[in-house]
Amino acid sequence: RAAPPDVGEQVLLQVGASGRVSLRLCPNLAGFDLQCSADGCTVLAGDMRGRSCENFCAESGYACAGAWDPLDAWCSIKESVDCDDTDHPSLVCQCERGKPGVTRPATTPTPTTTTAAPSATTPEQPSEGAPAVGEAREVLLTTFFWNTHWECSLGASGASRSCHEKVGERFVALATAAGAQVVASIELSDSMSKPSSLVRFGLTGWSQVDGSCSAGSNGDAAALAFAPGWEVLRSDGGCLRHDWDTRAFAVALVKPPFVVEDCPSLCVVVIHAPHTSVTRGKNVVLDVCAGAEEQCAIAMGDWNKPGDGVAGIWEDLIGGRAPSKPEPDVQTCCWPDTSHYGIFDHLATNVPGAVHAGNMVHPYQLVEERPMKQHMAVTASLSLPGDASVTALEK
Repeated sequence: RAAPPDVGEQVLLQVGASGRVSLRLCPNLAGFDLQCSADGCTVLAGDMRGRSCENFCAESGYACAGAWDPLDAWCSIKESVDCDDTDHPSLVCQCERGKPGVTRPATTPTPTTTTAAPSATTPEQPSEGAPAVGEAREVLLTTFFWNTHWECSLGASGASRSCHEKVGERFVALATAAGAQVVASIELSDSMSKPSSLVRFGLTGWSQVDGSCSAGSNGDAAALAFAPGWEVLRSDGGCLRHDWDTRAFAVALVKPPFVVEDCPSLCVVVIHAPHTSVTRGKNVVLDVCAGAEEQCAIAMGDWNKPGDGVAGIWEDLIGGRAPSKPEPDVQTCCWPDTSHYGIFDHLATNVPGAVHAGNMVHPYQLVEERPMKQHMAVTASLSLPGDASVTALEK
């Protein structure tokens, strides 16, 4: 059985009225009530009395990778069940390409392998004689990032005093349910410049890298965290400017638990870009990444600009090969959106051959806590060129 996230209210990825999701990696999956994951392979299935997730997935030509008893009519989960369980009126089912009727214990896919690189416009289509999982040449990297904004962290400007704890728990619940391997927090902090511990909120066994920026009585905070199996080789962080508009960043040189073609290590950055321009930080990135920034870099966060502004910020902070078009590139700012608007939160990479493999822009979370200026959280995946045959990629 697959264990649900052990962090307070159990929340899978939810698509609400203001949520957006792109590119399903299980395009033939049918007959469900609600899509629960960015890749379209985890769904809420109704009318399941006498039927199992094994039956449900097989009807569309997939195998069952996990099953859960939902907490309500959305994608929240109460407890895990077996793939052949038939005793529930509705189930959250995780399907995957495989031989229908053959199941295995479900675990968080870290990483998931795919048989073809999905594109931003053409979903992957199953085909007869497709390679088995171990023969795949791409690896799927799923990220989760969220600017929760400092008002929630500090209970300021009308945000509730409980906002910080609840948003921290929600951050981990969403990231865990997404199967994210790399996460980034922005302004989820214990003070203006001290990032909160994501391990304390529930990411047990993860490695966190903090980016603290102190600016007089003010400051900013950002953090990266990597799932177990990722090795942090070097890391640092700091400020992106010298004045009132400074923001925080963090950078890590990491060795992932899979092989990326021509990238023995990855340069990973979380950025909270200034509203003006980046004047500091590039020397830190170059020192930490030691050449990996040239064509093995991945950066995510709040760029404070639409997607077409990312390349300039990338050059000012990271350098190397220019990134491909970032995704998502839709409104993500800010609550309440009757007063704020911004297309700010993106994932970008300069890894040759990497392809965006789907994303989900979540609805605003916990608005009853009045989380002023909160951005929409983002789950986004990349299909990276690799050689799964030389690594242990069993899920």
